[in-house]
Amino acid sequence: MSQKDIDREEYERRKKAIFESMSKRGQERILKMGYENWDPFQEPKDPRERIFASSARKAAMLLREFYETSGLGEPAMAYQRELFEIIRGFLDGDFRSRTIVSLCCWIDQRIKEREL
Repeated sequence: MSQKDIDREEYERRKKAIFESMSKRGQERILKMGYENWDPFQEPKDPRERIFASSARKAAMLLREFYETSGLGEPAMAYQRELFEIIRGFLDGDFRSRTIVSLCCWIDQRIKEREL
């Protein structure tokens, strides 16, 4: 038996022990995504990665441009975090953000139609 086989057996033994020590709810979540795809030993994601991701930089740039061109100034800055999250979500394809943007465009269009 090679070292690789022994390491794989040890990995599977430890993985099974972790799985069996989990709550039923946790086990169901793992089974839903696929036990074979689950890696309990993977490194956690670095939270700085989320902050410095390209979509975060683009969202910050778009938000800055919005402040400069909208003329809303200080009142809009009170909602900076929310606006940033909507822009970021929109860039990342988040359904919630895209729905909010679609609603805003729809409302704007309805208002314009009634003014004409």
